[in-house]
Amino acid sequence: MKPVRNVLCLVLLAFLATACGPANSVRLLPPPFMEGAVLPGPKAPRVTVVAFEDKRQDQTVIGSRRDNTAFVTNDSVTQWISKALADELARNGLQVSYADSVNQARAGNPDYLVTGDVDQVWLRENSATDLATSMRVNYSVANRQSRIYSETLNASQSRTVMPMGSAADNIMLDTLRELIKPMAQKIVQAIEAKK
Repeated sequence: MKPVRNVLCLVLLAFLATACGPANSVRLLPPPFMEGAVLPGPKAPRVTVVAFEDKRQDQTVIGSRRDNTAFVTNDSVTQWISKALADELARNGLQVSYADSVNQARAGNPDYLVTGDVDQVWLRENSATDLATSMRVNYSVANRQSRIYSETLNASQSRTVMPMGSAADNIMLDTLRELIKPMAQKIVQAIEAKK
């Protein structure tokens, strides 16, 4: 009887470990509020971040699991990235607004527009405990006359994780942070250089 019980326990543990792993649906979490944000001064440049365009081939899928099923999300990938960038720029002391289109942004007559497109957002499950991500975004900054800066940025991570449901959400959030922090710094530097 004991060997059967041991086998059943092992099967149950394997099932629980699999059930606790990341689900096929991934939540795109916004970065939490960070201490040390700089409040914009009255003369801080007014910047509008326009919702980035989605240039990915399949906009419904954000990755693949080891069983070849897809990782999907109910959240907008482009809004997730562009709103996180807007928040990061605001933390750097700029007066920031967000717009769904260039026309809506221009109606507010900002000093600078940030536009972009998302080439890649991908999550890969290599094993129950190994996740990898990659993101690539093209973006540009323009003043009222012309484009002043443009660049393509990449961020990627590979991580050994506990097989929990939030593991995929968390690695996506960390990769997003690695993408938007340098992006925001470069935008601030480009704007400062034009003052």
